[in-house]
Amino acid sequence: MASRPTLRLNDGFDHTSPDLADEVRELQEILNQEGYGLGLDGHFGRETEMAVKRFQREHGLDDDGIVGAMTWAVILGETLPDPAMSLDTSFPRNDQSLLAQLAEANTYRAFIEEGARLCGVRPAVICGVGSRESRWGLALKPKGPTGTGDATRRSNTKPYRQGPLPPDGGGFGRGLMQIDYDAHEFARSGDWQNAKSNILYGCQVLKGTISIIERRTDLKGLSLLRAGIAGYNCGPGNVLKALQQGRDVDFFTAHRDYSRDALNRAGWFHLHGWD
Repeated sequence: MASRPTLRLNDGFDHTSPDLADEVRELQEILNQEGYGLGLDGHFGRETEMAVKRFQREHGLDDDGIVGAMTWAVILGETLPDPAMSLDTSFPRNDQSLLAQLAEANTYRAFIEEGARLCGVRPAVICGVGSRESRWGLALKPKGPTGTGDATRRSNTKPYRQGPLPPDGGGFGRGLMQIDYDAHEFARSGDWQNAKSNILYGCQVLKGTISIIERRTDLKGLSLLRAGIAGYNCGPGNVLKALQQGRDVDFFTAHRDYSRDALNRAGWFHLHGWD
């Protein structure tokens, strides 16, 4: 299946998402083959949106004007994806930052796939989490699996940390999956600098958060996965608290978008050949 990024109104414009202009232009070209007569400007304006909605109605799709995996499949004449398993992305295919991360993640592919089997998720999902956490090592100091991140000073102390930062001078996030120094013994004394060990440990953490949330809620499918990914960032207790308060699962996560962003990144990796 030839994946494409999700497209919607206002994509492709210079003031919104110019990197998606090529994808919008491709969409316009394909629709024109069906007789829609769109200008090939790479701008997803009202005219393109109306054409998409008309196409969706004519093909029995939800006419929301958004070109996601289902609409792309019909446009391209491909097998319809399982909505419960669909990984969409709003990132352009040629996003330079993600292409650099893809090159890094590919070097750890065997470990990522092993970790995905361990926690029962698709490898692309682990790619998305690692991308959000460390840009697959490119955001760490030093870059790579031996680096650390999150150097925000903490006012509390611990028996193993008397100062505002870990005693070795690094950040609290350890390695590719950014295992937290305070929360995990592994990050203090384990082999966190080893890429395989770090990835597999992170996958164990994700598996644990998914399991806790599954036992205590009725969430299933992508909703459960989103909650589990959010719990990887803020802890399953905070996800359960958010749900009890009627809030989104990302409410207590960093920037309140952690799971959405990680899955958006996962969709991009899926677009580039990761299942």
